[in-house]
Amino acid sequence: MTYVQNCTEEQLAQWRQKTDDRIAEIVHSPNTEFPDATETYYVSADGCDSADGRSPQTPWRTLDKVNSAHLSPGSVIRFHRGDIWRGQIQAREGVTYTAYGSGEKPRLYGSPEDGADPDKWYATEKENIWRYSGWKEDVGTLVFNHGEAHGIKCIFRREADGSTWNNTTGEPFSTWRDLTTDLHFWHDLTDGNIYLYSPDNPGSRFSSIEFSVKRHGFTTTGPNVKIDNFCVCYVGSHGVGTGTTQGLTVQNCVFRWIGGSIQSEGIFGRNYGTRYGNAVEIYGGCNGYTVRNCWFFQIYDAAVTQQFNIGDCERAPGADFSQKNILYSGNVMEYCNYSIEYFLIAVPKDNPSHIENFVIEDNFMWYAGRGFCTQRPDKAGSAHIKSWNTDNPTVNYLIRNNLMVDSFNMLVHINAAKPGPDGKDSMPVLENNHFAARTGDSFGILAFRDTTQQAYSPEIVSYLGEKSRGDTLWFIPQNS
Repeated sequence: MTYVQNCTEEQLAQWRQKTDDRIAEIVHSPNTEFPDATETYYVSADGCDSADGRSPQTPWRTLDKVNSAHLSPGSVIRFHRGDIWRGQIQAREGVTYTAYGSGEKPRLYGSPEDGADPDKWYATEKENIWRYSGWKEDVGTLVFNHGEAHGIKCIFRREADGSTWNNTTGEPFSTWRDLTTDLHFWHDLTDGNIYLYSPDNPGSRFSSIEFSVKRHGFTTTGPNVKIDNFCVCYVGSHGVGTGTTQGLTVQNCVFRWIGGSIQSEGIFGRNYGTRYGNAVEIYGGCNGYTVRNCWFFQIYDAAVTQQFNIGDCERAPGADFSQKNILYSGNVMEYCNYSIEYFLIAVPKDNPSHIENFVIEDNFMWYAGRGFCTQRPDKAGSAHIKSWNTDNPTVNYLIRNNLMVDSFNMLVHINAAKPGPDGKDSMPVLENNHFAARTGDSFGILAFRDTTQQAYSPEIVSYLGEKSRGDTLWFIPQNS
């Protein structure tokens, strides 16, 4: 382990340039080619659902048609570049969803409509508070002008004495009339109305207003799904969400403004609604899970995750929920609460579930816990790699050639309470990574059966030395 006292502005600029170059490659990734005999369907905003969909000249038009079509494993659905679809894609077993044509990636928006229309916003009797007739699916945030600004979601905190508070601001809160701050909003799920504080009509103030409604961008209904060359935005739940599966590949995609909707009220013993939203998630076991060459930006929870609590499953203690053959490679992850999150919790004695062949390589990770996710009411500890303090029995785990810059809480939180199937300590081998955080901040946790938080110091160098091959710790001055 090498340890560098100071990270210069020049070094940060070099890393930023390399990151921006990687983003440009992702954004402009070419169409994927397939053998001529591949069963292929085309979808275009100018198409017609009564067409056969078998050529660029006879494409389908809607997601309803795509989701209801009988698709054989091995078939390919191509979406026209530059077009927008609003809703959700139900990905079928063995099917690839990808792009054709030229220009921007096909865009999948969870937002049902663009709200930048002054006639859709109604002035209430309370000055500066506007009403929009929305949906009964919870809205995680509002995104203005495609990211120039975003809404701050206000949620109730209910105390034992019956009082209610704004868990975002800490002020008393009982109705939308209590909104007091620009771009703070409250969503009334009883009638779907959205109330937004703004000094001017939001529909006139902004040229674009998108609503992150509680839904996934893609769900999967079987194994061996490939999602390629999409831009998934404004989704209140997960960009790609699935349970136990195998052979899931997500590549060459862009995920922006994902999550923020209320998962549930009262869970984890909280007296306020718990919000969630990962860009790509497997909740359960997996075998063959690849996320590569993707850009993640402004994600409420994790950019990428595989996770499961076996205690949630009635089939335990004997069921195998192992997470095997996982690769996260060549991605850019910015302004996510966690760049990568993983866990395998409550593994019963003698249960075979474990994590195996897990590789995190060649990723650029910046600003964990900053941006959109700073409004998280739980203030959970952000990190670029987050495992929590749980079982996580792991074997063959490698973290190499990654850049991790700055985190609101800690750079890494990698911990395991159980050994892997090889009897060893479930910890990763580190190889040629660059870790950079502000002077005086915490490196985090990297320990087997030891949850002690490690501060930046010479001691952490020797502490990591046993499992480190050429890694570098950098210190960023606080004023940089």
